[in-house]
Amino acid sequence: MPFISKRPKLELTDKELEYLISSTRSRTEPVRTVERAKILLLCYQGMNNSQIANELNTNRQKVIRCIKKALAYGIYEAIDDLPRNGRPKKLTPEGRAWIISLACMKPKDFGYPHELWTQRLLAEYIRDNCIDKGYPEAVKISSGTIFKNS
Repeated sequence: MPFISKRPKLELTDKELEYLISSTRSRTEPVRTVERAKILLLCYQGMNNSQIANELNTNRQKVIRCIKKALAYGIYEAIDDLPRNGRPKKLTPEGRAWIISLACMKPKDFGYPHELWTQRLLAEYIRDNCIDKGYPEAVKISSGTIFKNS
């Protein structure tokens, strides 16, 4: 006896169907977006998970995850990655504002012989003075963080 799926059928509006078709033909979309659009189109056409996985040369778990996400959140969210938490920011908004205000000033105002800040010089100044100014979270700041926050 063949397997009968208990999953509801994927229903698409004309606009969603058109979006999926254009996404599968796109040459500028990321590969994961094109692949997810193909998965959803093949599911809409009635193929089962194994057939879709074989057709696209991928695994069943990826197909199942994509279809479940489409049924739960809609096709637009299924094509995009879900938001992730990531690492919490250690630098407070006030500390960031202080760093930006420092970057807008000249190092000569702080006793340096330089006309402009370098990332390394600014990071050094911040590490030396952040505790006195009330921003202890910036004590381990790097020049890379300076670059990202300015």
